[in-house]
Amino acid sequence: MSYTFGGTTGDDLTWTESTSPFGTNQRSGLIAGWYYPTTLTAGRALWSVGAVNRAVIASTNTEIDMFLDRTTDAQRTTSGLGLAVNQWHFIAILGNFFNTGAVTNFRVWRSVGTDIPTPVTVNTTVAGSGNSTGDTIVTVGNIGATGTSAFQGDIGRFDYFVGTVASAFLPNTNGTISAQEEEMVFSQVVVPIWAGRFPTFLGSGTQSNNGITHVIWDLDRVNPIGISLRNGGTIVTNNRLGTVNAVFSANRRPIPQHDPVNSFNPLRR
Repeated sequence: MSYTFGGTTGDDLTWTESTSPFGTNQRSGLIAGWYYPTTLTAGRALWSVGAVNRAVIASTNTEIDMFLDRTTDAQRTTSGLGLAVNQWHFIAILGNFFNTGAVTNFRVWRSVGTDIPTPVTVNTTVAGSGNSTGDTIVTVGNIGATGTSAFQGDIGRFDYFVGTVASAFLPNTNGTISAQEEEMVFSQVVVPIWAGRFPTFLGSGTQSNNGITHVIWDLDRVNPIGISLRNGGTIVTNNRLGTVNAVFSANRRPIPQHDPVNSFNPLRR
């Protein structure tokens, strides 16, 4: 199943992440989710971390814009994502951030239906300048906890990864993403969560499996389950991790959840 957003402009799913959130200097992370748009309206949000760090539908309605909070905010835009109404899309966004030189790097993968995820081109729209800034409020399907730009359609499983210490998720802390790191994240994180499973790997940098937060939202149920794991497998919060303001839907993403979240016994990563 899934949840339908957009019945009201304030629909959202939100919770608080206080430690080195997505967008923090010398940190990296990945945000991924299943989306079934019924209407494509520019500016409607896939997710946000605070009010500025966000991924929203671009003006073309078929691509997404990604914004990073800086003194002059950075903006990146995909090419070839191919959003379309009444289709399930899996979208995974990897980011690595560094203040010096205002380095902002994103990688994006997308899948339509049951197709295996493929990389999407990311173009620089605004380079941005100044230090990057994270935020403690993570919101699915809207911009900020009191946003009025709700996604229009259904959202299924949602995953949020962030390195809470330098080198935890990606070894590089200078904002770059190497080809090897990109392939590592794709094969060992993106593909497993797309397939409805839990990744067997969460970073192989200097911190190994520690220093990583992974929040999993299973929206396949009337009472959605959100689980937060830290430091390679310790469950610190489960069940109602946050607040869901959306309507339960019988529409189901094309790949079901294979590893039940509600009985999750963390795989050793």
